Amino acid sequence: MPASIPVLCYHNVSDVDGHSPRRFEEHLAAIAEAGFRTISARQLVEGLAGAGPLPPKACVLTFDDCHLSNWTMAAPLLKQYGMTGVFFCVTDFIGQGAKRPQLAPGAGGPELLSAPESFRRVLDADDRSQFMNEAELRALVTDFGFEVHGHSARHQGTFRSLIKTASLGDAHAHWSATGIYPAALRHGPGAARLPLFEVGSGYVYNGYWPTPSSREAGSGLFYRRRSDAERRAFCLEDFARCHARMREINGCGDAQYFCWPWGQYDALSEACAREAGFSAAFTLERSANVAGANPMRIHRIGVGKTKNGAWVRSRLRMYSGSLSARFFFKFLRKRAEVESILYMTDSAKLSGGSRQMVNNILGMRESGLRVTAVVPPGSEIRSALLPLTQGENPVELVEYGGFRQYVRAASFVAGLARRVEADVVHTFHARAYKSAALAKLPLLGGARFSLFINRGVIFQPNSIFALYALLARGITVNSQVCAQVLRRYLVPQKLLRLVYNSFLPEPDMNGGELPPERQACKKRGCRVLYVGNVGPAKGFDVFLRTAAELTARGVRDLEFVGVGVGVEELPAFQALLTPQLKTRLALRGHLPHRAVLDQLAQADVLVLPSRQESLPNVLLEAFACSLPVVCTSVGGMPEMVRDGVNGFLRPSEDAPGLAEAVARLAEDPLLRLRMGRINRRLVARHLGNAAKTLTLLRVYFGEALFEPLPIEALARQVAAEETLLEPALEEAAPCRST
Repeated sequence: MPASIPVLCYHNVSDVDGHSPRRFEEHLAAIAEAGFRTISARQLVEGLAGAGPLPPKACVLTFDDCHLSNWTMAAPLLKQYGMTGVFFCVTDFIGQGAKRPQLAPGAGGPELLSAPESFRRVLDADDRSQFMNEAELRALVTDFGFEVHGHSARHQGTFRSLIKTASLGDAHAHWSATGIYPAALRHGPGAARLPLFEVGSGYVYNGYWPTPSSREAGSGLFYRRRSDAERRAFCLEDFARCHARMREINGCGDAQYFCWPWGQYDALSEACAREAGFSAAFTLERSANVAGANPMRIHRIGVGKTKNGAWVRSRLRMYSGSLSARFFFKFLRKRAEVESILYMTDSAKLSGGSRQMVNNILGMRESGLRVTAVVPPGSEIRSALLPLTQGENPVELVEYGGFRQYVRAASFVAGLARRVEADVVHTFHARAYKSAALAKLPLLGGARFSLFINRGVIFQPNSIFALYALLARGITVNSQVCAQVLRRYLVPQKLLRLVYNSFLPEPDMNGGELPPERQACKKRGCRVLYVGNVGPAKGFDVFLRTAAELTARGVRDLEFVGVGVGVEELPAFQALLTPQLKTRLALRGHLPHRAVLDQLAQADVLVLPSRQESLPNVLLEAFACSLPVVCTSVGGMPEMVRDGVNGFLRPSEDAPGLAEAVARLAEDPLLRLRMGRINRRLVARHLGNAAKTLTLLRVYFGEALFEPLPIEALARQVAAEETLLEPALEEAAPCRST
């Protein structure tokens, strides 16, 4: 049987982490007792190329990362057993200084820390003390006859997906996050709350990188996917730096070998390694290492720290024969990445739901994904999206008006999804989801994308909506109430994904950022705002009854402002207009969205007296402007408002109750300030477009998210600052009414 050379992969050898010295010595003894001898990486590579023999009963011992324990513990034990080793070092981690004693910490040797802590120290503070220095690496070559090769310049990780695993402040947080998040974020306010996601090699996965948003995308932190060109440039620079540093140290000239971080590689990174000058590379795949094998894909066996000598002997037997080594194979498969998103709607109106789709598209574009949007010809949505079709990473806009013909539209969707290589199709409004669902059926296209259907209303769905839903990966809802409606109509809970709406500032509003948090000030009077229309669902008549109740009670210094209602519509409500109310009521009529935001910024309280709602966008807009709210407990509003915490809830039609809540806020500026601060922080942390984009990406990657908003936790944080608010109000300068 042709010889195959087993290659074993170790990391640390210490009592703190990795293999204990006693266990490692047990492994060396097992190798010797099995009659195996160790050979160098050069002998192995020459044998694979046919330039030299591959001896029977030979193996290679490799050590990744060049942790200090490799010098103090592993190297002396290898010498004691007459064996050789191959050490792969991260070149940016190589320090300077004298050789340290090759002794255990308790016997006068240097302190040894765990691998995760060692990586964190070097990435966070450039503390290289837990890795071998240049003198020790040179000594491995000249004094021990070992080999030293490259393991990249930085051992860079990335978030290969956006499936959350921990937070930065958690004890089990992966060390690689220290090299992914920049120092300003790691040491800034709220650092412990920064999310961590599934980690992979930054050389193999384009990955998602924390990136401050552009002005048009709103404030917040986005996770931007790197392009192939960006990853290629990164690999070439890192590999070239690693190659040049190793040539200075190991004396191998052009025969430079490479060890893949995490054992992972792909075609792009392999091409970059070759271009940088590496002639062989070690993976963590398992199979035969025989003459004629690809030297850029040398197979290795990872040795777990709990494995004993018997396990090592069994692996030597399994992987020293070419047939058995091929039989017990383990090949790496690169995990799929979400790269292309296709959004579709059959609505021509720029409604609240359409605005949320535009927000989604902007967020995905900002995140570096390819985005295609299908909208009806000449729609208002098209006009809103046109600016996004220019510049870096432009959105592709496709006009299509044939969603009424479901079967023909299904063929259109399947063809478009193939052309743009859509990983995800996310539909909005009534008809688009049907065509997308049918496109997944084998007879109508057999499209392989993951389908998500947006449902942002609380009305009864189509009678067979649940059947369409079974063809989807998930149904995104913007409130728990919406989810409850769908469950009543047989949509399984496991398909429901809670994705709250997002607030996106207008570009000319505070430089595209959230309005600043309101500060304490002395102000006479209270401006009470209504935003809506005269339809029964919005409850404008309830607002008028509430205002009349307040004027009848003699509550002073109140001004009532209506937006979305014109003076010409007021005659229908004459019976509700008392003489006192007429002098305090101002109607602004129908205003552009930017002007509505100005009205919110000038108000003190927002009243939403709706009889029926899902989740109105104006609620988020009021929160962004640091407003407390008084609203009815209908639809999804109780999910945003906790009674007495960040606003007040009253039953539908309860004008006296709404009036009592408004009066309480009018009389207590400190309460208004506190509630407004909670609401603004809720938007800043959880309801901004960056937060929604991250939630959507987590959903697209497969997380079954259904998480309520942490309003109480934010309230506790604001309450902790309460002692600062009252003195600030006493000392505050007067506010100017506008």
